[in-house]
Amino acid sequence: MKWGTVSASVEGRSEAPSPVPNAPNEPEAVPRWKVLGALLLLGSLWGGSFPLIKTAAPALGPVGVTHARLAVGAMVLTLLTLTSRRMWQIVGRRFAAFLVLAALNVAGPLTLVAVAIVGLNASMAAILNATTPLFTVVVAAIWLGHRISWRHALGVALGVAGVVVLLGGAPVGLDGRGLMSTAASLAAAVLYALGGVYARRAFPEEAPLTVALGQLVAATVMMIPVTIVTIGLSRPSAPVTRETVLAVLIVGVGATAGGYLLYFWIIRTAGPFAASTVTFLVPLAGAGLGVLWLSEPVTSGLVLGLIIILLGVGLPTQSSKRTTERDN
Repeated sequence: MKWGTVSASVEGRSEAPSPVPNAPNEPEAVPRWKVLGALLLLGSLWGGSFPLIKTAAPALGPVGVTHARLAVGAMVLTLLTLTSRRMWQIVGRRFAAFLVLAALNVAGPLTLVAVAIVGLNASMAAILNATTPLFTVVVAAIWLGHRISWRHALGVALGVAGVVVLLGGAPVGLDGRGLMSTAASLAAAVLYALGGVYARRAFPEEAPLTVALGQLVAATVMMIPVTIVTIGLSRPSAPVTRETVLAVLIVGVGATAGGYLLYFWIIRTAGPFAASTVTFLVPLAGAGLGVLWLSEPVTSGLVLGLIIILLGVGLPTQSSKRTTERDN
C-alpha cells in the first residue's frame, strides 16, 4: 500500500480479502486526505446543527427535536433506497442488530446529551463530548483486540487539549445538578464509543448507506414511545413556526441523513477511533461558523485550538492506515 492511503478493510474481520478483482466487498486504498476531508465536513455538519436545534427546541423539546430529525433523515434515505430491494431485505433481516446500534449510537446518547445540557454550559458539554475518542480507544482494545498505539494516545490528548484551549476551560459547578449532568454527558460519550465499535463489529461488510438507513429507521421506531411519554409529561414552551419546521428539515437532511452516511463511511474506511475524532471538530466548526456567519472575532485561542485539534485528528487517521493493514 502506498504511503498516504487508508485501507478500507475491516478491523477484526477473520476472512481473507476476496481474490476477485473489483469484487463488491474488496477493500480499496483510500487517500488519507479524503478521510480528513470527510471528518472536516462531518464536523461542520454536526457543529452547524446546534443553532438550528436551539431554534427548534422551544417548540418541540429536546426529545421532539431528536425524534423529528431522525424521522426526516430516515425518510430521506428511504427515498434514496426505494428501488434497492436487497438493501431493505438486509435492514429487515437484521433489524434487531440495527435497534442495538440505534440505541447505542443515536437514541441513548442524544437523550443523555439533552439531559446534560440542562445543567452544563455549552463549552463544558463540548469538552466532555470530546472524551469520546478516549473511550473508543479503550472499547476497541477490549472488544476488537486493537493495540493502543502512541499515536492514538497522543491524538486523544491533543484533541481534548485543543478543545479546552478553544473553549477556554469552562469549569462546571460541583453541586448535585452539575455532577448529574457531567455524568450524563460522559455516559453519552461512552455510548458513542460503544456504538462506533459495534457498527464496525456487527456490519463489517455492509455499505454505509445500508447501515445509515437501518440505524435511522430503527431509531425512529424506537423513539416513538419516548416521544409520546415526553409529550404527555410536558408541554412545549413555544408554538411551532415556519422557522421550527425549516430548522428540523435542514438538520434532518444535512446533519442526520448526510452526516451518518459520512460517519459510517469513515468507520468502514479508517475505523471507529478515527470516526470518533469528529467530536474534536464539532466545537471547532461551531466557532468557525460564528466567525464566518456572525462576524465573531478571531482569537488566539481559536487559532491555537484549531492547530492542536487538527494535529490530534491527523495522528489517528495515519495510525488507522497501519492498523487496517495489520488486520489484513
